Amino acid sequence: MVWAVSTFFNKLNGLLIGFFFWQNLSNFETVIFRVLIIFSMLTRLSISEGWSQKFSLGAKAGILAAYTNFADETVKSRSSVLPKLGFSVAGIIDFPLKKKYSFQTELGFSQQGRIISFNSDQQINNSTYYFADMAMNLRKTFKLKIKENVATDWFVNIGPNINYWIAGKGTIATNYGIPQDYSIAFDQTGTAYDKMYVNNSNRWLFGLNLGFGFSANTRKNQKIVTEIRLTWGQTYLGTNTSAYWNNISFQGQESLKCNLKVLNFSVAYILDKDLRLAKKGKTTLKKNQK
Repeated sequence: MVWAVSTFFNKLNGLLIGFFFWQNLSNFETVIFRVLIIFSMLTRLSISEGWSQKFSLGAKAGILAAYTNFADETVKSRSSVLPKLGFSVAGIIDFPLKKKYSFQTELGFSQQGRIISFNSDQQINNSTYYFADMAMNLRKTFKLKIKENVATDWFVNIGPNINYWIAGKGTIATNYGIPQDYSIAFDQTGTAYDKMYVNNSNRWLFGLNLGFGFSANTRKNQKIVTEIRLTWGQTYLGTNTSAYWNNISFQGQESLKCNLKVLNFSVAYILDKDLRLAKKGKTTLKKNQK
């Protein structure tokens, strides 16, 4: 198990370094990517140095609300923005550090999107986006006494976030016609009415995670964790002209020069593992059998 995780982060670190030199990144994205590389290297170092004798595994699921933040004031003035509800799921691996700190890595999937109205609110574009997610967080935990004999804590965490835009779909509704469904076609051109053609987009999206939450032990090595997290997205989805749909009234209205600010509430189930105790138990069992 430890060898597999170490190998994964070794490969991940190589991919991140290669991607860092391949992409044209903004100053903020460069900072986030450097932090991501450092976090990945620290994870691999912690595993190889034996810190991973104790670690936690788990899974989480949550609901989220994504808000669109446009870069241009002219686009903001002609558009109305509503939060887009979605969900997220992820696997978690957590390594305890000293002084109640821990390092957590997440890999998962999320459904986000945008709800934008334009042309004096006569048209509404309800978009749904699908992302592969990765996050690395440094967490500080504090003791919290709520009930006798129930171990509870509260925590804060911060770290880089990266999304890969897998696919998307949506519906454009008007006050004067039938709603039109579409799917997103990346790096293509055409005139189909059921396609939103997206070119010159940023499918790798970077941001910063800020979160706090609570944990409570349900059994000796098991706990439930709840968290409220804000992902402050920084990368623009594209440019003002990245999206095209074959409709005269729509042309020039769909700007992807925006980023997503996401508020997520999640619940996780965590299992604590200690390989030293497991090895000790096996050794004792062998001695008793002899």
